[in-house]
Amino acid sequence: MGVKFKKFTAKELDKFKQFQQQSYKTLEEIKSKLEVGMTEIQVARMLRKSFHQQGVHSYFHVPVVLFAERTGYPGDFGQFEALATDKRLEDGMAIILDAAPIYEGYIVDTSLATHFGENREQEQLHSHLEKFRIRVLEMVKQRETFSDIEKEMDQMIKDLGGENCHRKHIGEVLGHRIFRERNPLWKPFKIKQLSFKHVFWLFWKSIATKKGWMNQSPNWNHRKTSAHKPFEGLWAVEPHFAVNGIGVKFEEIMVITKEDAYWLDDDLPHIKMWQN
Repeated sequence: MGVKFKKFTAKELDKFKQFQQQSYKTLEEIKSKLEVGMTEIQVARMLRKSFHQQGVHSYFHVPVVLFAERTGYPGDFGQFEALATDKRLEDGMAIILDAAPIYEGYIVDTSLATHFGENREQEQLHSHLEKFRIRVLEMVKQRETFSDIEKEMDQMIKDLGGENCHRKHIGEVLGHRIFRERNPLWKPFKIKQLSFKHVFWLFWKSIATKKGWMNQSPNWNHRKTSAHKPFEGLWAVEPHFAVNGIGVKFEEIMVITKEDAYWLDDDLPHIKMWQN
């Protein structure tokens, strides 16, 4: 299907880095325009409009906007309940803006956990979130299995008295593969702005792994399909947890090679927040 998911050149990695930065810049710009009374749906439209102006016409997933308790995926939060609602923004609310635009065939998946006005609780959670970024990379470098890494993240969340939110993501993922399309003939095929090629590729790989036809699952979770050492390639890593109804997360690209692993970029909004 013309999907490339490993052995990227230095030039391709630079493109992923550039587009990841561009997506995060968009999230920050929209955050700066938020006003009391705006709905999640309105903000999601603002994100889509901004990406459209950049030449983005398809997504790995549509922009996600979460306010207040919805940042923590409360209760039996369904896999499609992350879609924007008519919930209105109020002062002090926690916010998560998440977008996965496809730039020139390159998928990036980014997430900004922030707040409108003052929210000391979420600020405190960010101080813990930094430890997840450090630990997940350590374990990948040590070649621990993907499932064991997720289980340690889950225990770290429990130690904070929190709830694991990424297990409520589609695919229960702590992370998922990032890739690029190489065949422009597939570009016109979209389902509600979702790239047909990317959705189909991910769906096929997931099903084939569960059936035992292959062992290259694009999903990174706590299931037996992730009971393997890290696969070479690019992975969008997104630890997501909540304490007392307030959610926090980040999402960024990790590069995994046969011998090593590293974060693609150390100059992202959440990292700057932690440093300050």
